Formats: sequence, C-alpha cells, structure tokens
Amino acid sequence: MKFRAEMTEVLCMKQFSNIIEILSKFTKHCTIRICHDNIYFIILDDTCMGEHPFVWCVLEQANFFRRYVMVGLNQEFNEIFLEFEPDMMAKSLNFLKASQSAESMTVKLTNKNSPCLTFEIRLTSPTLARMCVQDIPVTVIPHKEWNSFVQPKLPDFDVKIALPSMKFLRNVIERMKTLDNQVHVTASTNGTLVFKVETIMADMATHFKELRCDQRSNWKENHPRYIWLGSEPPSHCHQQSTDTLDLAISSPKTVSVRVDIKKLLDFLSSDQLNPQMVTCNIAHHKMIELTLNSQDVNLHYVLPSIDR
Repeated sequence: MKFRAEMTEVLCMKQFSNIIEILSKFTKHCTIRICHDNIYFIILDDTCMGEHPFVWCVLEQANFFRRYVMVGLNQEFNEIFLEFEPDMMAKSLNFLKASQSAESMTVKLTNKNSPCLTFEIRLTSPTLARMCVQDIPVTVIPHKEWNSFVQPKLPDFDVKIALPSMKFLRNVIERMKTLDNQVHVTASTNGTLVFKVETIMADMATHFKELRCDQRSNWKENHPRYIWLGSEPPSHCHQQSTDTLDLAISSPKTVSVRVDIKKLLDFLSSDQLNPQMVTCNIAHHKMIELTLNSQDVNLHYVLPSIDR
C-alpha cells in the first residue's frame, strides 16, 4: 500500500487542521478511509444506535491536494483503512491555523518501526526555510474488518429541517446544559424547531420559526448516495410543490426526540468549517442526523434517542 498527498494552499491546510480538531472532540479513536477520489473520516460503534454518536465525514481530495497518489490493498480493493488518534494529530497540526509561513504540507504513509502517517510541513520566511516533520502512529485495518466501515444504513427520516445559526444555537444549548444533560428536540413541517429542557424546578424552551423544511418519507430512496459531494444538494431537496406545501401548512406534522446535550454541543462547535447549509433530520423517537455541508467537506453526525 502507498499513500502520498501534497497541499500547497494555506486555506486548505487550515481547513484540514480544523476538521481534525473537530473530530478530536468527538472521539479518542477515528478511522480514515483513503480512496482514489475521496478521503473519509469515520467514527462508529457496533450498532450505530449505541451510547456514542456516529460520524461520517467526507473530503473530496481534489479540493485539498495538489498532488495525490494512493495504491490500495490490491487492484480490486484499491483502498486503505487506518485507525489513528485525532487528538494527537490535532495537536501536531494546530499551529497551521495561525501560521502564515506554511508553504506546503505533504502527508504520506510510512513505516518507522510501526505504520505512521507522516506530515512534512515546509515553513518559509524571508531569511529561513525549514521542515517540520510529525509522525502520527496508525493501525492498518485488515480487509476482513472493512465491512464495519461501510456507509451507514439509517432509518427513513420523518422531517428534514434547516438549523438556525450554529453560533447562536450553541449559546442557547450551553445555557440549557446548566439545567439538564438532555435536550428535547421537536420539529414541525411548518418550519418550527424547538429545543427544550425539563427539570423539577423549571422548564426552558427556545423556538425557531419559518425555517426551511422538507417532509419526504422517500428522501433516502431518491438519493441513494446519501452524501452530497457538491457545494449544494440537489435543488429539488429545497423545494416542495404548491400542493405539498399547502398540506404541510394546513396540517403540519410534528416529530420529536430526546438526545444528549453535550454531544449536541460537540457538533455545534463545527461551525468553524464555515458551512453553507446545516440540516437536522429527525426520525421520531429514534435519532437525529445532523448534516453539515460546506464547499469542501461534508459532515454527518448521528445522535440516538435517549429514553428517560
């Protein structure tokens, strides 16, 4: 197996560092799946409905790398699966977010007594050029375990609704976190989204209205790839026919789910990726799938329902 890729755009290096930092808040261990066209970061548990959230993040390599060479396991299975600690990688790349002297960054799969992802970052200044090398230990995942990292199979969602400003919503949820460790999320096809905490002493709720909403029970069937690789999802995902819209207004459908408030806050911290669209897909009393779509990265984050 072989992997070598080079970034030369400062903004790409900063964005890559931001992605790794966000992943480090979700988990201690992450899987990177390296393919010919895309790079995936995957965090999952055995059931996708357990205690931990499920994360599926995809980067289109052409948007990040100027040069990209990879050779997978063999011609039939031309992919590479590696497990790494995102916190270690985030600390190694953290200086890229503020550095203006990074000229290029090369990442490659190496063997230094054990497998590593090696980052070679070329730093330049008017008087000095130097190379910063960071080795991140990785574990090569054997082919027999690849089936554990396939694209998730999720239930049909009852309501798909746009989120308000992530920064504003994060401030609201942080205040709610002082009251309870769970939050009740309710969405309606009339464009209303409610976040509520209930305690013995008091209840607190925040209502958002006139949000873009789509009720589409067969949405997943219409979009089998499930992940939007472009900067915008298909245009018909944003629109409803006049008849459907009138029906939603006259008899709105309401769904709800209760989730872990800390894990919701973890996702809301990903606003540093400058998303173009963030949506909340709700399966009634089952789960929430939060999707973040920006020009160069797509992040999917699943929170299972919590029963009292």
